[in-house]
Amino acid sequence: MDKVKSFLKKLLHWLKSSVIVKAIIVWVIGLVILAIVVDKIVLPIFAGSFTSTGEVPALEGLSAEAAQAKLDSAGFKYEWLEEGRYNSQVPAGMVLVQMPAAGRIAKLGRTVKLTKSLGIREVEIPDLRGKSQKQAEISLTRAGLVQGEIVKGAHASIPRGVVIRTDPMAGNKVRLGDTVKVVISAGATTGKVMLPSFEGEMIDNVYQKLEQLGFRVGKIKRVKGENGEMSGTVLETAPKEGDYLKPDTKIDFIVAD
Repeated sequence: MDKVKSFLKKLLHWLKSSVIVKAIIVWVIGLVILAIVVDKIVLPIFAGSFTSTGEVPALEGLSAEAAQAKLDSAGFKYEWLEEGRYNSQVPAGMVLVQMPAAGRIAKLGRTVKLTKSLGIREVEIPDLRGKSQKQAEISLTRAGLVQGEIVKGAHASIPRGVVIRTDPMAGNKVRLGDTVKVVISAGATTGKVMLPSFEGEMIDNVYQKLEQLGFRVGKIKRVKGENGEMSGTVLETAPKEGDYLKPDTKIDFIVAD
């Protein structure tokens, strides 16, 4: 009889424990479901009743006044970043970059950050007077410019091969990457004549021009043209074009055979 009573007590205890465990499990599951409902449904509805959003307008390429007015109308604030950026496409003073980007959905009252275009970057042509041709090329490269055509000019005091000036002149502002001509001294050229370029002309047409300039025809060497030049076409001269020469100087020619 005692054994039966003991068994019944154990069974009753197990049933009570099982009910408690099940109740705890159901309670935990209920809390998880409630948290999900609050997070996914209740909070968005609650937040939406207090927060309004809008689409960020397109501002790039607009003037400062137009961009600010557009943001005010759309319900956004604005902030101009201190540092602008150079750009060859967007004129100076216009909006170059906006953040957030156009078309993004953002909370009304959010600050849209704006960057102004500084336009095309300009640089000042350095003073190259008195420099060698190599030094002039280095200076132009450092300034972000490209050395262009080398022009020889007469000068009584600046030695031969030294820079007289640039074209455009030093101190002028040009666009970054522009080409600058360099005028190199041919030295004192009183009584001298500059030899023009005869490259590409027919040698038969050059004789009269040389005579008018006061020069004489020297040696004529015929070689096979590498680019299909017609027979008799001038390929090179010696001395080279641009040199200032005394009258009666002999000019040698290399012509296509």
